[in-house]
Amino acid sequence: MRIAAISDVHIRPDDRDKELIREIKRRVEEISPDIFVIAGDISEKSDILQETLTALNLPDCTNLYVAGNHDVWFEESRGLGSLEKYTRTIGDACRQSGFIHLPDNVHVVDDIAFVGSIGWYDYSFKREDLEIPHENYVEKEWKGAYWRDYYGIDWIYTDIEATELFNSKLKYDLETLPDQIQTIVSVSHHLPFKALTLYKDYLPWDFYSAFMGAESTGEILLSDGRVLLSFSGHSHIRKKIEKNGLTAMTVPLGYGRPSDGDYKSLVHDAVAEIEIKNHTLHLHHFVDGDICEDLPYSF
Repeated sequence: MRIAAISDVHIRPDDRDKELIREIKRRVEEISPDIFVIAGDISEKSDILQETLTALNLPDCTNLYVAGNHDVWFEESRGLGSLEKYTRTIGDACRQSGFIHLPDNVHVVDDIAFVGSIGWYDYSFKREDLEIPHENYVEKEWKGAYWRDYYGIDWIYTDIEATELFNSKLKYDLETLPDQIQTIVSVSHHLPFKALTLYKDYLPWDFYSAFMGAESTGEILLSDGRVLLSFSGHSHIRKKIEKNGLTAMTVPLGYGRPSDGDYKSLVHDAVAEIEIKNHTLHLHHFVDGDICEDLPYSF
């Protein structure tokens, strides 16, 4: 089974990323995967999300999506709240675009299962040595710097409640898989392991790191024993780790765009290529680090 994976493409409005979308599709077609995975954050605009998924659909493989935090930011102009977007709107967009929204539908191929969750954060990634009060994480603010979910998420849950809710669904999906499943691939937007997070020893960066994910999510994956591979995004820093036979990697593109409009090199770095053969992982292409570091910020 060959897999192509990417996340955090953050498509700009007004058709400014048409060439980027075309290049992503061209690169994935070149890989010719059995499974194409996108791990969240296409757009906070549901119409752009659906249009992008439709443009990226590959008819000759299975297309999988997991929503990111930007995807579920509320849209006041359309009367769409965050919870409605996660539980209904994004699933509808995926179905109409030929994608499977993994949090709604586990995907099984023979004895391999793909499970998905947006994941969330419970501040377990925070740096204790910074001694930032707990209420600052709850309010998502430190000395005037705000984590942007403060402005975009309108569900009634606290972050800890949201993490527990999404983890409960993930655990349910794992526990109810068919008996023949031997290998599991997990796809989330938020990070399941703290070791995937990059700390830079300055603020507000390391304050924001607390919003990258939750250690409890990784504990669920490790305790199952069948999870071979985990994809996530969100941090915009590509990283790969191994824990107890599980390989976890982040596969984001990010906000950068080449000033000359040549997306080929950027997209080649952004799309990871992995193969699972005889329940063994073979990593054919993965670039780590911030692939947008030297590129102009596009938003």
